[in-house]
Amino acid sequence: MAVLRRALVAALMGGVLVCSCGTDTQAEDAVASGDVAGRVDIGDGHHLYLDCRGTGSPTVVLQSGFGNAGDIWSLSESDSPAVQPALATSTRVCSYDRPGSLVTTTVRDGEVVDAEEPSPGRSDEVPMPRDPAEVVAELHDLLTAAGETGPYVLVGHSLGGPLQALYAATYPSEVAGIVLVDAPMPELRDSVTADQWNLMAHPQLTPGSYPDGYTAETYSLDQLMDEIGTAPPLPPVPMEVLVRGEDTPLPDPLPPGMSAADLEALHGAEPQAQTDFVASQPDAELVVVPGTTHYIQTQRPDAVVDAVNRVRDRADG
Repeated sequence: MAVLRRALVAALMGGVLVCSCGTDTQAEDAVASGDVAGRVDIGDGHHLYLDCRGTGSPTVVLQSGFGNAGDIWSLSESDSPAVQPALATSTRVCSYDRPGSLVTTTVRDGEVVDAEEPSPGRSDEVPMPRDPAEVVAELHDLLTAAGETGPYVLVGHSLGGPLQALYAATYPSEVAGIVLVDAPMPELRDSVTADQWNLMAHPQLTPGSYPDGYTAETYSLDQLMDEIGTAPPLPPVPMEVLVRGEDTPLPDPLPPGMSAADLEALHGAEPQAQTDFVASQPDAELVVVPGTTHYIQTQRPDAVVDAVNRVRDRADG
């Protein structure tokens, strides 16, 4: 699974996404009594899967990267507890499955581990590609329908980062803080050539990498970046931007239409693009996480938990 996840990362940087995704059939058993794990009707019979744990404020809302359902936040590849259960010891924390995402884990002997085969996300399927603004409104409707209340600390990994930024710009009064985890922001598009950007501008799951008949998610990152650009400025809330400490390995072989030089150019542009984004925000800090590649939240969940807690402390101050 870890090897296939690396392929997922490289494909997000290269247009065609090869996703390693599994099943979390026992997730509800892992949620303590009094917490919420199930499908929520957000209106017109449309259901999204939501997992909320713990008590306290502000509530943390986790947004997964492209191809991943909410279960990824319960996986740790280190000795540290996974992000969602760790945060649930001190505050309320929610994850959810975007329609078209895929579950990547299973529970074995009471432990959340990588699964061997992909499994559909637990939310209702919808037509693709999606308008990012609709995804943001859908998350807002989900939290409202479930009775969750802000202000929220929004956490987003990879594609989830700009989606959470768009949420913050759309509903600024509901946001207490933001944590971005190795997330491509609009500055990256301006830091590379048009051809290089186009390699990652239309991520999609490769046919055969997910169950037959499943409507997997697809997006236009151009549309997402344009919507961020035309939205109001982000609210002046505490923000931490986590960046991987090591380059993500290139896939071998490279998917059709990709060159190593172009992918390396994308990777090389990211640190400066992240620095430029942080410089544009009034209360943002850049944190490089040593020893990590793209999946910081599973490789160093403690770094994500610490960032969330720092943002919470700054918001309270």
